[in-house]
Amino acid sequence: MDAITRREWLKVGAAGLGTTAWASGAAADTTANREYVFHYDHVIGTSLDLRIVAPDTAAATAAEQAVLAEIERLRQILSGYDPTSELSRLNRTRGPVAISSDLAAVLEAVAVWERATDGAVCGRLGDLAAVWKQAAANDYLPEPAALDRAVRGLREPVGRLDSAGRLVRTTDRPFDLNALGKAYIIDRTALRAQQFAPAGLINLGGDVLAWGTPPGRTAWTVGVQDPFRPFDNAAPIAGLLLENQAVASSGGYQRFVTVGGRRYSHVLDPRTGWPADGVAGATVVAPDAVTANALATALCVLPPTDGLRLVAGVAGAECLILAADGERFASPGLRQFVVARIGNDPDDKKDDKKDEKKEAKAADAWPDGFQVTVAVELPKIEAAKRYRRPYVAVWVEDEKGKVVRTLGVWGNAPKYLKDLSDWWKVGKDDKDLVKAVARATRGPGKYDLAWDGKDDKGTALPQGAYTVRVEVTREFGAHLRQSGKIDCKTKPATIKLEKNAETAETVVEFKKPEKPEKK
Repeated sequence: MDAITRREWLKVGAAGLGTTAWASGAAADTTANREYVFHYDHVIGTSLDLRIVAPDTAAATAAEQAVLAEIERLRQILSGYDPTSELSRLNRTRGPVAISSDLAAVLEAVAVWERATDGAVCGRLGDLAAVWKQAAANDYLPEPAALDRAVRGLREPVGRLDSAGRLVRTTDRPFDLNALGKAYIIDRTALRAQQFAPAGLINLGGDVLAWGTPPGRTAWTVGVQDPFRPFDNAAPIAGLLLENQAVASSGGYQRFVTVGGRRYSHVLDPRTGWPADGVAGATVVAPDAVTANALATALCVLPPTDGLRLVAGVAGAECLILAADGERFASPGLRQFVVARIGNDPDDKKDDKKDEKKEAKAADAWPDGFQVTVAVELPKIEAAKRYRRPYVAVWVEDEKGKVVRTLGVWGNAPKYLKDLSDWWKVGKDDKDLVKAVARATRGPGKYDLAWDGKDDKGTALPQGAYTVRVEVTREFGAHLRQSGKIDCKTKPATIKLEKNAETAETVVEFKKPEKPEKK
């Protein structure tokens, strides 16, 4: 594989990115500033979390609005779902087309990364993905001939520039720029936000970019989601310190298709047409979001050793790869970012033994491997004024009504968490440990929580009936609750909490977690 340098990528992205301002590494002076937090769902098909460091509310709000405006501007260019976008119009024509500098930059980036990864990254996977979508609908594996046709089509030349600088397409295969398009949007929005804020962090669906430093600290703290426990409240498998850097994660643990009762990753190998199943998840730290995202995608397709060689050839990039069997591979320089144990610390084994002893003492312990999962969905409310994500609390009570575990709390500002009046009575002392978590992209408004049957102190609880409560309150909206009792005994159980004006139907299950299977 050819090494790709930081300078080469900057040349590629010059039309749209310029020289990324956060690449200098200079720490912003944030001593006189404070941190403002904004959360949104249903932003280009996923969630948006902003942490803006600014001198006052006006500056923070200006940065927030600049980010939202830039995302919307680029959505109208790069969206593959909006039939009126520039990309959609390009995919419908074969004649010479003048394209914007933003679209040109993303198409060039895709071309560069296709060459650098020997085809592991591809921007035309729409037809191949459609084959697997149809296979899931029919519940049988794709015909080899259909996969072969789709793969051959990916090797065809896609287009050329004519003398007038217009793009002339040479194939009917549509461009699919979802991954690198989203990363490009993150890079661009960060540049816009920096006009108002000396430091900040953008988390768009799990892809994160941070610039400057938060008040009182030397770097931003970002967790890495465990692909084997992809829950919003699960402990990260590692922690990263970011300053003027981006991080992206990829893997089939968030999105997949099911055929014949078996799960197949949505990450497809463009060279074979099959889902990539050798890597459970990959996380990359790089100077910009496009580089991090392209590498994270490639690392899910390539064998881990090939992925490590690829990352070694990219200036400023480091990675953590988790193979499907759980083996971990880290690039040599990753340690400079790690702030949490990766699993090689002997203390981990000591902690495991303590947990085993604690669980052994529990009477009527839950069946081995069972857990409770809570799937919360916050639908988009079109008519809502200034619709930010509402404040949400999810917790569990025992049969006596005692709160035994807080599973998750979300909100823009800690001082307003007390508006979740039911939860506030018992959970006001809870604190977030990690500001953001790098993860594979999730669906809009969808949050998955897990409960291992332990209380907030880590003590295993016995079998019994437990009540799951969901409380939601939103500015300019309603203050509503959901609750239901589920039996956590010897057999799987499922309950559904009735939807309301702020929350879709919440599904609560008691069972063993499903594991993705290899082909």
